[in-house]
Amino acid sequence: VGDGDCGTTMKRGANEILQRLQSEKLRLGHPSQLFADLADAVSASMGGTSGILLELMFRKISTSLLSSAGEGITSKEMAIAFRAGVEAVSFYGGAQEGSRTMLDALFPASAAMLEGEGPAANIEEAAKAAEKGVDATAAMDHAEAGRSNYLSKEVLMGTPDPGAAAVAVVLATMAPILSQLP
Repeated sequence: VGDGDCGTTMKRGANEILQRLQSEKLRLGHPSQLFADLADAVSASMGGTSGILLELMFRKISTSLLSSAGEGITSKEMAIAFRAGVEAVSFYGGAQEGSRTMLDALFPASAAMLEGEGPAANIEEAAKAAEKGVDATAAMDHAEAGRSNYLSKEVLMGTPDPGAAAVAVVLATMAPILSQLP
């Protein structure tokens, strides 16, 4: 649905991030630096609205974590920063949860992270919440934003939003790794 390039765009972004990780161009010393570098990678590789919105999200997460110093970022600080990033996507993209966009996965994931306790900011529950958000988009008969907003009910029904599905896959992929952090 939409203009059909979501998967290609996400793949370009993922390949760029992988290349920068392998060439040690991602600063891993502090999450604020990492998210700034992720924003740069997304900006350099992903076109379209989703690239811009993900760049803005990563930049907002980065700036939200700037004030966190010392021994590291707590799970609650990360959850708050993630929520700020999601809200930036909503503000600049002009959509909310229920608009049939990536926000239908990001807002539930953010809520799960904020509710979570423990070192991983409840990332596994966030991934599950994102997937439920994706499933909800398949039952939406219209899109209020994004590239799918010009498609008919017949085309949309039963098909999940690609942007929501993409961010849910990213969270599901990250969950087993992040849940092992101290």
